[in-house]
Amino acid sequence: MIKEILPGIFQIEIPLPKNPLKALNSYLIIGKDEFLLVDTGFNRIECKKALFEALDSLDADLKKTQVLITHLHADHSGLAEVLYKKGATLLMEPGEAQRIKALSQEKNWETMKEDLKTFGIDAGEDFFDDHPGKIYAPKGDFTYQEINEGEYIVIGDYSFEVILVPGHTPGMINLFDRKKGIYISADHVLETITPNIGFWGYDQERMLEKYLNSLGKVKDYPITVMLPSHRGLIAKPKARIEELMAHHEERLEEVENIINGKSAPLTVEDVARNMDWRIPAKSWEDFPLPQKSFAAGEAMSHLEYLKDHGRIKAYWEGRVIYFVSNA
Repeated sequence: MIKEILPGIFQIEIPLPKNPLKALNSYLIIGKDEFLLVDTGFNRIECKKALFEALDSLDADLKKTQVLITHLHADHSGLAEVLYKKGATLLMEPGEAQRIKALSQEKNWETMKEDLKTFGIDAGEDFFDDHPGKIYAPKGDFTYQEINEGEYIVIGDYSFEVILVPGHTPGMINLFDRKKGIYISADHVLETITPNIGFWGYDQERMLEKYLNSLGKVKDYPITVMLPSHRGLIAKPKARIEELMAHHEERLEEVENIINGKSAPLTVEDVARNMDWRIPAKSWEDFPLPQKSFAAGEAMSHLEYLKDHGRIKAYWEGRVIYFVSNA
């Protein structure tokens, strides 16, 4: 489905089959004989068909198109290499670009399995075999143009400033036209669902702290409308940001209560097992493995925040990290 939501800005709905997110909102901004595409969909046939049919119907010439990848997740970056090979110019934050390239490397997934083992999770050989970040990521090599915070993309009547908002991923970027109040929020702020704030390795700590700081960074921007990557447009951005901040404080209290309610030390998996999740699974054992890794990562980001703020304690025993009450 294609919809012109603002003059010269088209929302392209790209299906994400059998994925809880359901669809990606890709945005095509049309200038004078030039185009800017924001995010791509998975590297799978259904996404490719929807995207290319939309680009054809809007007469987008890929040789005159810049493709901005807001962050590394495969539903945003999956078709980057395909578009690059058809002549598009890729724009990426340099750290995210390297993480995107790592998605196709087995070493990346082996490292993630080792991290999950520190959570107390038995991540076996096939743990990530069905993970969308692995199977729907870009498969070939590509080159890209670096884009960093404070730079501008000018196209048609729009002048978008690049805003760095780490949290959902380490180097996610958003776009903001300050004069028009238009903010492309990617997965930083979503309307009816909460962005996953997970764990990105022991060299990328404090992701929840970074996310909350990123929310605070944009909360008072003069935004008229937010264009997110999933679900509907956000008409009241400040109110939604405040809801997300409150959600994470409630989540922190939930995790803290789980720790305080147990006399024995808990692993990350123990905590995740006891958290409330809106996933159609009867028990933790029934979680699909990709959802189990997302849930454990989110549990870890909240545990880490609580530890850093002195609300709980942590210690290592062998290769596993444990958390205990301060009480």
